[in-house]
Amino acid sequence: MCLGTLIGAAMLVLALMVLVDPYDSGKLGLLGIDGVDNRLTQITAASRARDLNFNAAIVGNSTAQMIEPTALSQATGLHFVQLYMTGAIPREQLAVLDFFLRNHKQVGALVIAADPGWCVHARPKEEGGVPFSYWLYDESVVTYAVRLISWQAIEQAFQRLSIGLGRRQRMNPDGFVSYEDIWPPGQFKEVGWPRDPVPTTSTEMRAAFPEIVALTDIVRKLPADVPVVIIVPPTFAATVPKPGTETALERSACDAALKAVVAGRPRSNFVNYRVDNALTRDRDNFADFIHYRSRLAGLIEQGIIASLRDGAKARIDF
Repeated sequence: MCLGTLIGAAMLVLALMVLVDPYDSGKLGLLGIDGVDNRLTQITAASRARDLNFNAAIVGNSTAQMIEPTALSQATGLHFVQLYMTGAIPREQLAVLDFFLRNHKQVGALVIAADPGWCVHARPKEEGGVPFSYWLYDESVVTYAVRLISWQAIEQAFQRLSIGLGRRQRMNPDGFVSYEDIWPPGQFKEVGWPRDPVPTTSTEMRAAFPEIVALTDIVRKLPADVPVVIIVPPTFAATVPKPGTETALERSACDAALKAVVAGRPRSNFVNYRVDNALTRDRDNFADFIHYRSRLAGLIEQGIIASLRDGAKARIDF
């Protein structure tokens, strides 16, 4: 009787999960609830990435967060969604990008924010930090379903039910959240020094970037008329590799590899905003060493818009 009760309870919980689809993945769900409400961006990205109201995406970690999708949408006629995930490494970003592409038969454009993590020469055997929910972005419904008997999933389910009943507001559908609400202008924290890969003396190794290779494979499968803009987000000037150093040579090789991803694609471009100039020397333009403020974000948005219009011929002022 005890075992039967436990099995019965588990089946009831699973039935609730199937009805609600706690993470709004689109793999399950019969109640037609739209959206989620959670600050765990690696989880909420699934809901946004499958939303058919959007046909273009901004992909990256928090160094892409301040790029406002509304600004890009209004200027291009596309419908952009923010798919940034706090602290996400490239492999995780690629999983979300793949999920977005699987859920959209027609894609208007992609914007990729490539921080120094894209310049690694080998993927780590073990990933540090918070374990990423690859199961959420997997193609298999079974892989997804077996993860739904958990306290986190139950909590998510009740949040979704509250949204469906009108008792709770869903998060901004396009995913834009300004970190200036947390770090008001005028503040600068001495944290977040960018993690440039350790320089290598091997010419062969210097040209090997597995994360960029994986991105290249995805971009090659896109229709030729889908524009792709890759940007290197700005960092505070003191963190920019000094010309002539091994780190600068590494950065140049990485930039060349990223530029090659979009070479020849119409209305596509690679723009390196990680430069040492008057704008990046001004602390008022940054919240810390890697998180830039809205002034720089606005200039980056203008550069993306120009790139989507004119491709590599676009004039970018930064």
